[in-house]
Amino acid sequence: MNYIAHIHIGSHTQTSLLGNFLGDFVKGSQLQHLPFEIEQGIRLHRSIDVFTDSHPLIIELRQGFPKDIRRMAGVIIDIYFDYLLMQSWKRYSNAHFNTVFTQFYQQLEQFSLSDNTHFNIQAERLKTHQWLNEYLKIETCFRAFSSVECRLKNKVIFANKAQSFLLNHGDKLESSFQQFYPECLDYGLNFVRSYQSTQ
Repeated sequence: MNYIAHIHIGSHTQTSLLGNFLGDFVKGSQLQHLPFEIEQGIRLHRSIDVFTDSHPLIIELRQGFPKDIRRMAGVIIDIYFDYLLMQSWKRYSNAHFNTVFTQFYQQLEQFSLSDNTHFNIQAERLKTHQWLNEYLKIETCFRAFSSVECRLKNKVIFANKAQSFLLNHGDKLESSFQQFYPECLDYGLNFVRSYQSTQ
């Protein structure tokens, strides 16, 4: 799952939106130095990623990608699922996405990771441009593919082919998303209940 899905899962489970976002940036298993709500969010994020990657629907989707871009299928699905979530937000949340994003930006303003350049760059972009709601437009996904392609150390050309694939097979991904995401939300709730009961 990508940024928006993790933030939404944080809202759905009433855990830290920032903590759920930070799972992409904080490394290692020793998180006790962080506030409890941040640690819990990071651990929820990681557990959601494992659940997603091992889910039969997601495995089937990845296998359906053309061989020459299949290695990037996980990234493509994550980003496209953010778009699909934005398109169907009201189905999964009583709070408007702008309300949730505003809360997230406020949490982001109050946090820093001084030794994490990747996080600091993304945090500054998010605080300055507040672009999460741009995922209402599919073009934002396509720009994200190009951005990832440019950042890859081992050059993989996939953005244009990913765009073509999604334009031709978007219905299949949407159907899988609508089946998968409610299960993902239930998994998140169960994880939080279990995690909190052990603390």
